Amino acid sequence: MSPAPFRVPIHSTASVAAVVALGLLVSAAVVPVAVAGDAGTGPGVGRLDPGGAATAPSNESPENLTLVSTTPRIVELFPNPTTAENRGEYLVVRLPERGNWSLADGHHEAEVPANASGVVALSMDPANATPLLADETAVAGNGGTGDPTLRALDDHFPLAASGDRIALRRNGTTVAAVDYDRAPEGHRWRADWGEWRPRGYERRSPRRTANAAVTPFVLPDSPGLPVEPLRDAEDRLFVAGYTLTSERVADALVAAADRGVRVRVLLEGSPVGGFPARSAELIDRLTAAGVEVRILDGEVERFRFHHPKYAVADDRAVVLTENWKRSGTGGRSNRGWGVVVGSDDTVDAGGPGTERDALVAEDLAALFAADFRARDARSWRAFRADTEFHGGGRVNGSYPTRFDAPAKPATANVTVLTAPGNAADRIVARIDAADERVLAVVPRVGGPDDRIVRALRRAADRGVDVHLLLSDAWYDREGNRNLSESLRDEPIAVDLAEPRGRFEKVHAKGLVVDDTALVGSLNWNPSAETNNREVVLAVENESVADFYARAYAADWRGGGIQLPIAFVAGFGVALAGAGAVARRELAFG
Repeated sequence: MSPAPFRVPIHSTASVAAVVALGLLVSAAVVPVAVAGDAGTGPGVGRLDPGGAATAPSNESPENLTLVSTTPRIVELFPNPTTAENRGEYLVVRLPERGNWSLADGHHEAEVPANASGVVALSMDPANATPLLADETAVAGNGGTGDPTLRALDDHFPLAASGDRIALRRNGTTVAAVDYDRAPEGHRWRADWGEWRPRGYERRSPRRTANAAVTPFVLPDSPGLPVEPLRDAEDRLFVAGYTLTSERVADALVAAADRGVRVRVLLEGSPVGGFPARSAELIDRLTAAGVEVRILDGEVERFRFHHPKYAVADDRAVVLTENWKRSGTGGRSNRGWGVVVGSDDTVDAGGPGTERDALVAEDLAALFAADFRARDARSWRAFRADTEFHGGGRVNGSYPTRFDAPAKPATANVTVLTAPGNAADRIVARIDAADERVLAVVPRVGGPDDRIVRALRRAADRGVDVHLLLSDAWYDREGNRNLSESLRDEPIAVDLAEPRGRFEKVHAKGLVVDDTALVGSLNWNPSAETNNREVVLAVENESVADFYARAYAADWRGGGIQLPIAFVAGFGVALAGAGAVARRELAFG
């Protein structure tokens, strides 16, 4: 199948901006908005201050290396940090000079210290606010450098995580104010951003790499593919994940370290169910072999969960929907999807892809380095000293190989997408541009009004063949059946996968949208989209998309559902002259 060109290419920032703008309008209730009396930029609006030209750094506070505007303003809010009882919550104001400044929210009032001026952070708990301020702050948004001066509020002035109206007053008169609804946990709002962002989050612009060598695969069918690049690494090997309990993966990491490869591992410190004792045993072995392991579990966390599944091995990259464990990469349980970018082979229509492949690996390596060096990344030794470990079940299923990975890599355009940030926006934009087919597989979703599900519904409404395959695991079954029932009257096909001996349960998070495949760790719920570190790879290639579509068709077939021929382009080859009836129903046997 060769559908019409996408109306919104995944790399089109202008088109995505339009989608994001629409999303911001829909979600305006959670973004602070300007109210009367704010002479500066309205929070969430993004205008420049009228007459707000910067002056020389304030002489009132030598350590506050900021440029001070003549317009008073509330420039940052952090009402819902991840600390216990929101300890260290703060707001930042811009005060052009000393004066009789105060704060009010309709329930409480607090005097600002009389000698405060410049860009000033205010908190009832300065000791706990100090580490929260030690990264990018509103000072940069006001033309300066350094951290804001931190001053204590002697009066009781809590910042409501559920929403509030905060007014900055001078001599009892409101000169600036912000209204906000519920503040997402761990997110800050800054006037120059006009949106909530996770603390420590740096906006990434997706970079599209053309003509990279790509090998798609599915699990449990091809458990060797995600580990092969790890075994072949000669220079660097970075593994990022939610959990790591696979002895096979640990063996590859230890062997690489023994060869002199620089090996680093980054994992989540608080996975659901607790940190596995099995993982602790393997990491002890890794560190003894010289592997540097860090755990994202600092006092001030940037993400709710570190949930990606990827690796960088020299100039090759692996991106997965599955964890580094027997049930995932070990091929012992889950239906998962994966992609290897990079090959020593020559690929059609492009020659050796190593230089192009390296761009994808470098993109992921840069992401890994930023998270590995972050303040909430603890050494294994420090983490182990105060962590209780938990046992876990051991899976040992055995499943047939029905879908071998292609013997030769395909030449594809590849884009690395991440959350927080751009992943959900780009997925929605891609679905909104679909012409022919959208095949989605995910264990569960956040409900019929989840933003990605809404995009599926829009695509179905305009005539695109849309199918949503969900998990039938016992803990997902009731919720997924309810979702299917809620969408019964809409032109979208929803079903629960029946493994029938081919795998144990669906754990993949993937889509086929026309001739593009999207593969990665992103679950479909607001928390994953905005609070978790996630990685998704968008691969633009017809043969890659069709590979996943064929596996998808087999998984759907387990439920005995009839599908259109357009569902899997490759099946059309067997039907001479079938183009005229490409939309008729066909039962896959």
